[in-house]
Amino acid sequence: MRMRFFLPALAIMTATGCDSALQTEPVDRVPVDQAIIDGAGARAALIGAYDALQDLSYYGTDLLVLGDLSADNAEHVGTYQYLGQVDRNQLQSDNTAVTGLWESIYAAIGRTNLVLARVPDVPGLADAERNQILGEAHFLRALHYHNLVKFWGGVPMPLAPVKSAAEAAAFTRASVDEVYTQIIADLDRAEQLMTNDSQTRQASLGAVAALRARVLLYKGDWAGAEAAADKVLGMGYSLAGSYSSLFTPDGSDTPEDIFRVSFTPQEYNEMGYYYLWDGRSEVAPTEDLRDSYESGDIRRDWSIEEDDGDFQGTKFPTTIGGEDLHVIRLAEVMLIRAEALARQGKLGAAVAAYNPIRERADLAPHILGADVTGQDAVLEAIWHERRVELAMEGDRWPDLVRTGRAASVLGLAADRVYQTLYPIPASEKVVSPLLTQNPGY
Repeated sequence: MRMRFFLPALAIMTATGCDSALQTEPVDRVPVDQAIIDGAGARAALIGAYDALQDLSYYGTDLLVLGDLSADNAEHVGTYQYLGQVDRNQLQSDNTAVTGLWESIYAAIGRTNLVLARVPDVPGLADAERNQILGEAHFLRALHYHNLVKFWGGVPMPLAPVKSAAEAAAFTRASVDEVYTQIIADLDRAEQLMTNDSQTRQASLGAVAALRARVLLYKGDWAGAEAAADKVLGMGYSLAGSYSSLFTPDGSDTPEDIFRVSFTPQEYNEMGYYYLWDGRSEVAPTEDLRDSYESGDIRRDWSIEEDDGDFQGTKFPTTIGGEDLHVIRLAEVMLIRAEALARQGKLGAAVAAYNPIRERADLAPHILGADVTGQDAVLEAIWHERRVELAMEGDRWPDLVRTGRAASVLGLAADRVYQTLYPIPASEKVVSPLLTQNPGY
């Protein structure tokens, strides 16, 4: 049975490689009326909520791949025709990858909703542990809904476990503003409940502030994004000493880590498998991406390899898939802060905010008035840094869409501009017939 809104059972599984607080004995599938009845069940349910991020249709592959393939950073070079549709911006409502991403995110939301519904009444948990579990679940739900609204716009918004097919059939789409209101509310609640400010394979207060900065940037709340980013910068994070250390085969810790998803050779991602010639070579970085790096930028040589006009993505160095992938890291927060400052006309501070990222890449820092002049030039420089710093991490397409540049950068014809929003999966409209489709599909 495909997991959409209606979740008759909760998959509760261990996520190996996670922080020690998550290491409990595995449980396979537990009926809802038997799940989360004590402290062990609450902890196991939280494991299941994190495990959902590992799904190959979510952070395990598709969220990151689609975020670059829809844009100009990656191209389809393999045999999966549904990825060819993504690359050509010719999506249809039955696209396999789009449907899989949607279903994976909603399955993850179902797990967090069950945690939020049942953990408050579980006996035998100390208040601090109960609050931390609930805070992490609120963070995860905020992350999931932001990933949905970035790609689809307004979406259905279940906030409690869905108990019947009839209930699922009644869902309609919330507006974009309503989704963002809920995301902020979840982040507010997460911040109130959580106390851990240092873990990186589970949510922390640093992750809450970092996600808030990202969300407020997408909302266009420049002052709010600046304040949230400033809070992160005051929490002890620092840039990794080298760019390559962020992408080691086993996901080694760096001082830049804010929140990462754990993977192992058994619970693997397929990023290297998709991008490397030794794997499927299903997608490849574009020549345009390769050419966008400045001369001497060490990020290019780490991320892209060329052989006689063919390219492979080498950012994720193995086909084994044991790398712990970043959901959000300090460099992104610094670039969020830079853009928020630039949008408010604080150009000197904005340039100073992104220069450390350039310097780590062995590039000369920009000088305002010489290398960049005026707000438009500073914003272009920041967007360039976002492109090359976060290449193949799934951010390029949402960036182009949120800044209104997707059509012009990709040369989308007027009759293809509707593709800047992904289609509501056709199969979902069968389950929930009141869902309206995005225009054009």
